[in-house]
Amino acid sequence: MVNLISKELNDLMNKQIVEELRSGYIYLGMSSWAANKGLQGLASFMKIHAEKEEYKHAMKFFKYIIETGGKVELGTIDQVTTDYNSVEEVLKGAIAHEEHISNKCKELMDLAQQKKEYYAYDMLNWFLQEQIEEENLFTQIYDDFLLSNKNIGVWDKHLKHP
Repeated sequence: MVNLISKELNDLMNKQIVEELRSGYIYLGMSSWAANKGLQGLASFMKIHAEKEEYKHAMKFFKYIIETGGKVELGTIDQVTTDYNSVEEVLKGAIAHEEHISNKCKELMDLAQQKKEYYAYDMLNWFLQEQIEEENLFTQIYDDFLLSNKNIGVWDKHLKHP
């Protein structure tokens, strides 16, 4: 098989697979906390987001590495918390985490540009656009929470996954 991916980009993408899977763990941890607090809207939202978004993101990197002749190496996913103090802490944590993932995607693009790995550009641009959506999604949910005057019951009842 032809190798179209540098070792450096391959290694960083392997780390990104772990980042994406860890994102799913983080959102499952948030879902668990919300379920234990009786916040079924938030619990469902976070669970669906973990299932439909984060695993899919990890698999895009997985597929790209394989298709370009690289080697997938799956790292360890660190334990995540299921303990939060408030809905606000959960939402601010989700926003901060998506900002972290955006920075990781930018690092991947920077490396691809440095290594002139043109094949990676389209996929990484997709991720950068996806991160705009992800950050906006969680920011909008937080803004809706604030607009509800932090009325958790009303806000939670109307929270739906797009």
